Amino acid sequence: MAAIYDLNRTRQVHLDFHTSALIAGVATNFDAEEFAATVADAGINSITIFARCHHGLCYYPTRVGEMHPGLGGRDLLGEQIEALHRRNIRCPIYTTLAWDEWTADRHRDWLQLDPDGAIAQVKNRREDGVIDPGGWRYVNWLQPEYLDFVETHVGELFASYDVDGIFFDILSYAPGCCWSPVSQRFRARHGLLDRSHASYVKFRVLAQNEVSARLTAFVRDRSPAASIFYNTGSFCYVDSRYSIHGRAAQQTHFEVESLPTGHWGYHHFPKLARQIARLGKPWTGQTGRFQKSWGDFGGIKPVPALEFECFRAQALGGLMEVGDQMHPTGRLDRGAYALIKEVYAGVKAAEFFYENTTACPQVGVLLAGIPGMDEKMTARSESGAVMLCEETHYDCAVLDDASDFRAFDLVVLPDTTPITAALGAKLRAYHAGGGKLLLSGAAGYVEAGNWALDFLPLRRSGATTSQPVYWQVEPDFAPDWAGVDRVIYRRGPAITAYGDARVVAWQHEQYFERTDVRFCSHFQSPPRPGEASGPAVVLAERWACIAEPVFRDYRESGGLVIAAVWQRLLQALIGPPMAGAQLPTTVLSVPRRQDNDLLLTLLHYVPVRKALHIDVIAERMNFADEVLGFDRAVDAVIDAQTGTPLPKSGDAGFLLKGRGRLLLRVPGFFKESDQ
Repeated sequence: MAAIYDLNRTRQVHLDFHTSALIAGVATNFDAEEFAATVADAGINSITIFARCHHGLCYYPTRVGEMHPGLGGRDLLGEQIEALHRRNIRCPIYTTLAWDEWTADRHRDWLQLDPDGAIAQVKNRREDGVIDPGGWRYVNWLQPEYLDFVETHVGELFASYDVDGIFFDILSYAPGCCWSPVSQRFRARHGLLDRSHASYVKFRVLAQNEVSARLTAFVRDRSPAASIFYNTGSFCYVDSRYSIHGRAAQQTHFEVESLPTGHWGYHHFPKLARQIARLGKPWTGQTGRFQKSWGDFGGIKPVPALEFECFRAQALGGLMEVGDQMHPTGRLDRGAYALIKEVYAGVKAAEFFYENTTACPQVGVLLAGIPGMDEKMTARSESGAVMLCEETHYDCAVLDDASDFRAFDLVVLPDTTPITAALGAKLRAYHAGGGKLLLSGAAGYVEAGNWALDFLPLRRSGATTSQPVYWQVEPDFAPDWAGVDRVIYRRGPAITAYGDARVVAWQHEQYFERTDVRFCSHFQSPPRPGEASGPAVVLAERWACIAEPVFRDYRESGGLVIAAVWQRLLQALIGPPMAGAQLPTTVLSVPRRQDNDLLLTLLHYVPVRKALHIDVIAERMNFADEVLGFDRAVDAVIDAQTGTPLPKSGDAGFLLKGRGRLLLRVPGFFKESDQ
């Protein structure tokens, strides 16, 4: 049967099959028709299946590598493809790059090395802190002989099967492990031989771009339409030269790997999805059915958890993908596919709602780092800004210096955003054209350390420190927060503002910095009475500046005063959100536009830290007569699934009822704003 190239399959599964050579009787219980029937019954219309796994073993007859010895020569891949295609189910083929134990055993000279010459290897840490034995070694995919092997392997697939697409996994380097001879030659060619983190990041990106271009050209010589995806860490920088743009040109779509119950958590996905959704390619939100993460045999999550993960991706404009791993005997987990079936029925029921819709974010959040900066810390700033947007119901997108700012009411520079030449020019033009800016912490400097936003009547001095500072908020700005001292856990550069800017919150000092010989109580010293030491937050007509790195602080500590000041700043700069200003922070509100109608998804699911390291969503939360308001007059709100108008609640808005998810249509919402 012919290959299936449709990239817009909405309900997908990524099926792992990393099976040790020590396991015998592989696929002894596999029945191709039963397998395909189970997939179809769950409502799945695309499933990524496996040619070669992290153990480096193949699941089809190969002349290049080694077939899994437990298969007894059976063409498991071919049987899957034929059975799935008969049911019009798409099945891209998975293969691995860096994690390849078969190659690692045979070619130790092809492995990635750290600066001391040690072999790079995955080290999984358990809840008790003990590192699990075993762990994938990293093959250096820059090695010419290995690339030749990969191409021959992929060519074998195209020669033998109707290939829908290729999923290249782990186009990655272990952190800092770029010192094998082939890596050093590549680094020398690009002038990146110093040991800085910035040089490592630039090396990694340039290597990924070069190898993905080579492999994409190889695939295109065999199929002009097969899908291509390279799975690697989605490290994103405000300098777009070193972000995901280069690799994006070599692939047909994105798959945003983010299993919330794995190490990613529930706040990893929104930042990535809100950036990747703007790159003009189809994308999937990839989660998992597992209780924990990949390879968690026997682990399964509650239905509401998987609902939220899939419904959120769907609301943000993505396709859905659930990760699974098949048992070595070839049987799919019955409970896992019952779970997927139930959730995908809800996904399918909502597909009509999202057809021909576009996102309509009000706020753009710039990325906070460039190569060389600590990605874990800049990610906290970025996630903190996205969290605050979501909690106050301002829809947002995540931007870099290649983005177009013109559609946004406000652009946010969180905490550490450095100003590249391209970004500086865009910010200047955006602000000159009426755009509004909000910056915090040390955002606004060029990499060399000079202040870059000289078009604002604002100067900064000093540096961010780990010492806390206290805020006092002006009564006319936030009466509920006036007259009290509220701690911010890191101090930022001082603010000097001119023109129409007014101070809306002031800094107050602690008695003294905590040391081994001078301290007070358990943590920071209390606030010292007296005059303010300087402005903490200033607000002008078209810009605002917060001295402290509040977005990282909010991600780490969740300070209430930060959320309150943020909300009042946005109301002053751009007015209320288009919908949902009165809703609880636990409700996710995602607006989309269809012609002149507003289509609003409301999701109410609350992750609870009921396990040591896992947030669990066990219930669909009630909307409980919450009131939905808007930033303009609205005549009617329709429940899109029932066609029923929502009851009005006086002049305040419309009463909500239900649990978990609401799909709402507001007819003619954008009509007047376009006139």
